[in-house]
Formats: sequence, structure tokens, C-alpha cells
Amino acid sequence: MNPYKFTLVALAMSAAIATQAAAQDITLRWALHPGAEADAVVEYFAPRYEEETGIKVIGEILPANQLRDQMSIEAIGNTNRWDMGYHSPGWFGTFAPHVLDLTPFIEKHGFDVSAYPDLVVNSHMTSSAREGEYIALPTTPAAPMLIYRADWFSHPDEQAAFEAQFGRALEAPGTFAELREVAEFFTRDAGEMLAGEELERDLYGWTDALGAGVGITRSFIVVLYSAGISGWDDDFQPDVGHPIVNEVAEYFVDLAKNTAPREAQNWGFLEGLEMFRDGRLAMATMWPQGVGIVETEGGDATGNVGYTTLPLWEGNLKGFTQGTPFLGGGGVFIFDTPNADEAFKFLKWMLQDNEVEWGKRSLQFSRKAHFQSEELRTLRPYYTEFLPTFEQVLQSVFIRQGIPEYGAVMWGGATDYITDVYSGDLSPEQAQERWVTNMTEAFKAAGYLE
Repeated sequence: MNPYKFTLVALAMSAAIATQAAAQDITLRWALHPGAEADAVVEYFAPRYEEETGIKVIGEILPANQLRDQMSIEAIGNTNRWDMGYHSPGWFGTFAPHVLDLTPFIEKHGFDVSAYPDLVVNSHMTSSAREGEYIALPTTPAAPMLIYRADWFSHPDEQAAFEAQFGRALEAPGTFAELREVAEFFTRDAGEMLAGEELERDLYGWTDALGAGVGITRSFIVVLYSAGISGWDDDFQPDVGHPIVNEVAEYFVDLAKNTAPREAQNWGFLEGLEMFRDGRLAMATMWPQGVGIVETEGGDATGNVGYTTLPLWEGNLKGFTQGTPFLGGGGVFIFDTPNADEAFKFLKWMLQDNEVEWGKRSLQFSRKAHFQSEELRTLRPYYTEFLPTFEQVLQSVFIRQGIPEYGAVMWGGATDYITDVYSGDLSPEQAQERWVTNMTEAFKAAGYLE
């Protein structure tokens, strides 16, 4: 062998061995929110990445109720416990200055921001608290849709009875007013008839989680945002004093008390979808994480679920053409650790280079390829309807503001308002006045208002 060529081969082998040895010294740590996506990271993507690169990825799944505090402590304290953390747009303002700007990594490694819908980028990659920067990558953006029993809606007996009562065809509601009518129509006692059969148990027209705190707040605020309320304007003047807030509350309380099961008052998130699965509900507000519940093999609803966007609030303040909930779910930001560049490379490999596999394993969908992939559309029989509907949902969502006070003045304010209106402890007007006063005082204390 030519001595010169032998030397080159030896040098190349030495470099490869050194690179592999260096990779084996790198361990990336990621604080994860519980869910299918976290399981996918721990059980599939982390082992595969280590196999391909020699870099170990350790995913630590934290209790959901600890994540906000843990991320704040890590970001502000710079403890280097994790290289990557869970990003929720609703929390970010509390520690906005303390995570890395990802723009240099995006440019260096060719991460395609345009692969996401614009509103997902605006909500989960950027923040008003860090103008001009990318501060996170989306992993689990989520917003709710309306599901309904398509087989009952299309049954001739139900079609005829509904038209006789309301003077129009029975179909998926396009407005919240229509939703109220359809929910009333399907709310029935045991012993009444449904689609030609006698009901053995009570049937309810609609539900969402109505449990104290997070449950009822999430359900109510989805409708409130659909009415065009933002919380405050660009000058931090509250808009929660608008009369439409009380209109929404009165509608919501009436709908919940007259068409939802009492059990809903114990539900925090997805629990009620089991009742839909079992044939006890005609409609439900469903976050995408719940689709596997309502389509459980052998369930009464399986194969009979209709999917549509949330209905329009007629006369909404923003000119929305469909229901417009807030965009929830989360993403991942990178802490300022020596492993920051390697952490971004791993995320790019997982979310972009393996984007379809990410959709399959995590059951989370946000990149354009997730909605265009024939492999994903045929992964489950119901994905042919569910995925296009979720894609449409993402075209009209509310972006939560990135200020530290968001949780207190908007989420907490909505909790206090709807809790007292629902219970009857305060009138809508009394609860609204308190909300406006508290928000204004908080903004003055923060220096946003004089």
C-alpha cells in the first residue's frame, strides 16, 4: 500500500475514533411533560439517537403540576440540571430572559421554520417577551375541536325530529347558537328513543371538562377567545369589561347546566371523553390528545365520530369565521449549557429529519408534512378526517401574550370570574367588575399603566 495513502487512512480512522469517543462523553438531559410525546422520546428517539451518534439523551418526565416551577428555577438559577426544558407559551413570560435565542442554531443547522403553520410559529417559537428571536421549537401544539356522533346525526328519525322542532337540517353546528340547539335536542332521559332504540341510560347533548379550577377555566376561556376577547389591548387596557364577556358566560353556564352531565364538574381535562366513547354523549369539545379515547377499539363511538372545528361565535369582536380557541400544548427550549449546540442538533434530527416518525410515535402533529403525509393519514382509520380537521383548527387560534402577569390576570382572572358566575355567588356584572379592577391594578403595579 502507498505509504502516503496509508497515512491518510490512519489519520481518518483516528479522527473517527476521536469523534466517537467525544460523542460518548456527551449526555443531553431533557425535562419533559408527561404524555405520548415524552414516551416517544424516552423509548424510541433517545435510544436511536445514541445508537446513531453515540450521544446519550436522558428524558426526565416530570409531574405536570411541577413543570412551571421547575422550569423557572432552572432557567433563572442556571443550575445546569437540564439542557432542554418544557416550553409553555402561557408560562414563558415568568422567565423569558433566561433561555437561549435559537436563531443562530436555526441558521447554522438549517432548521425549517416555514414547515410550521404561521400561528404555531407565532405562539410556540416566538414570544412578545423576546421580540425578533426564536426561543423554542414546537413539539405538542394543541387546540380543541368539536366531535359529534355522525351516525346519530345522519339517522332518518333524528333528522326528521330535529327539522320538525327547529326548522332546519340536523348537522354539525356551525355556530354556538346552533350548538345549543343541537345539545338540547340530544339531551334525553333513559327510556326515550335514540336512532330507533330505547336508551338504557341518560344521554347528554354536549360536554367539556367543568371541574373546579383548570377544567372549567379551560372550557370557558376557549369560548371567550372565540368571541374575540383578548384580555387587553396593545396599550394594556382591559377588554374583559366588554358586554360580550357576560353574554359568553351566560351562554356557557346555560349550556353546561342543561346539556352536560353532572359528572363533568369533576373533570379536569379529557376524562369526559370516556363517556362519549361509551355512547352517553352526542357532542363534546375535544383536545387532540383525546382522539385515541373516543376511537378506542370496541367503543360505542368507534368509527362513528364526526370531527369539525369549534363553531363560530356570531358577532365576535375580531371577525373570526370559525371558533378560535387559544393554542395550548408546548414545545422545547434550550438552556444556556455547554451542550446547547448538541441539544439543538438532536432536536433538529428528531423533529425535522424524522418528522413523519415523530408524528407516528408521539401522536403530535404540527408540521405541514404531518398533514400531507399519506403514511400518517392512513396510520389510523379515523386520521383521514381527524388530521384535516386539526389542520383547519390551527388556522384560527389565539396566541397567548408573553407577559409574566398572564397567568394571574387572564387565566386566574377567568377562573375567578367563571367560578363565581357558575356557582351564582356573584352576578356576571359583579364578577366582571372585579376582573377589570384586578387586571388594571396588576398592570399599574407592573408599570404598564400609570
